[in-house]
Amino acid sequence: MVLRTLFWRLLAIFALLVGFSLLGWISHGGPAALLGDRASTGPRFDAGAMLSGIGALGLWVAALWSTKIGMACLALAGSCAAALTLLRLHSRRRRRYVRLAIGIYRTDRAGSEALVTMFETLHKRVLRRRWQRTLLGQPAVSLEVHYSAPNGFRAPAGHGSGAGEPDDRRAESAWFAICCERGAQRLVESALRAAYANSTLAPAKCLLGSPPAVLRLRKARPFVVRAKAIDRFEQEREPAVNRLLNVMGACAEPAFVQLALTPAPPSYERLARHLFRRQEDSLRGSSAPGAPGRGRSMIDDAELRGALDLQNRCLFFTDIRVVAPTRQTCERIASELCVQYAENRLVEAGTALSHGLLGLYTRRVVRGEGNPLPDLRRGVFASTELASLWQLPSVDYAAVPLTRSGVPVAPAPPAVFRPTRGNGVLRDRFGPVSIHPGMRRQNTAVAGTVEQGKTSFLAATVAEDLLREHCAVIVLDPKGDAAEVAVGMVPTDRTCTVLDFANPTCGFNPLAVDAPADVIADYVVAALKNLFSDAGAIFRP
Repeated sequence: MVLRTLFWRLLAIFALLVGFSLLGWISHGGPAALLGDRASTGPRFDAGAMLSGIGALGLWVAALWSTKIGMACLALAGSCAAALTLLRLHSRRRRRYVRLAIGIYRTDRAGSEALVTMFETLHKRVLRRRWQRTLLGQPAVSLEVHYSAPNGFRAPAGHGSGAGEPDDRRAESAWFAICCERGAQRLVESALRAAYANSTLAPAKCLLGSPPAVLRLRKARPFVVRAKAIDRFEQEREPAVNRLLNVMGACAEPAFVQLALTPAPPSYERLARHLFRRQEDSLRGSSAPGAPGRGRSMIDDAELRGALDLQNRCLFFTDIRVVAPTRQTCERIASELCVQYAENRLVEAGTALSHGLLGLYTRRVVRGEGNPLPDLRRGVFASTELASLWQLPSVDYAAVPLTRSGVPVAPAPPAVFRPTRGNGVLRDRFGPVSIHPGMRRQNTAVAGTVEQGKTSFLAATVAEDLLREHCAVIVLDPKGDAAEVAVGMVPTDRTCTVLDFANPTCGFNPLAVDAPADVIADYVVAALKNLFSDAGAIFRP
């Protein structure tokens, strides 16, 4: 009760101060200055003399009323904020992410402009509308670089591996992955192909456990100062990810680097332009004639040109994470990300409390999700900066074993028949294809040498015919391999009859009669003479 009374009294005093400040601003020509009327230098009327009698009484009444109205407004605002927070947390928890391994084509390469286009396309693909971001939040996309050590990793007690389950037989290898919200895989794949046209995405087979050690990186200065500059000639010659893989291989421990990207709203782009103009105005003022100090330096000009490179670009709330078995390994890998900085630089952000004590980054790293409260000042990166932080390795890179895909599957003609059920007879780049049911009555010849897929093609056609309701399938196989495969494809609700002449289950064998051999031979010859009219010319005594 005492606290409530004290709160009402403090709120009344605050209302009085606000009222007196407002009266002073009005009496000194505040509205005229706000509307641009600066011609009159003095006030139009003496507000102090006019409100000396009833002004104080009005302020006291307003203060008394403001206590209840203000309390109601504060309660309403607090309720709305709490409801919005709970709604966004519920939506964030229900969000499902999927990790996709990138199939790198052996000759794909991307220039600097193609990488920038990829990140900007990814921004537009994932960005939600304004009311959706406000109510449900913004899903994230993470880009990852994984390294698997040759001897696997045995985690300390109570922890799992940050690069998958322990496996002593695992060979040294590197692979790349993308984490996105379930249902957005095709959109993310289309954005990736803006830079790497023949790359593919498939569900990752490696499951991440609890990360033992996590190291975060962020900008040392505000985000409007550029931290990374992409060089077109350097990028085409040797991408920065080549050196990153070299460092990860030198550490000889399983680790990965994760860039959790949350698209920033367009208002942040306007904020970046505002900060750039303010910085430009301050530097222009310092270089004006008669200004104090030595004026504008070349360092200021370089920073201004670097900040100009971030304007009119898509921005991301970025959380750069390095996950490894130990803190020392994380620092060694992070040192490569901190080199070749621009006007700004990347510095380490400790996670001893948030992850070591509270374990907050376990779920975020496994899901590839950004922080619920991003760093609004030093955790914002433009697409031009991200293009120098994450790429696929160059075509000739071979320091660390890397699995690359072969020749991409060619697409079938547009008029080809694509079945709605089943796996089809063959598969092209876009999915299963088959022979049209109306053309299945025609003859089909498949020629090829041994182990070239003739039996597999026959089995695929049998599977297609078994899906048709009014279709009887008859398979004649002299060897028996295709027949065994066909029998394994028959559904349980269909009748199947197998005739194996090597092991017959019915029939008559005349040679098995209990009689002399010459008698059996006479009867067999007589039976054949009765079957053929010209048997006399064939069977002569």
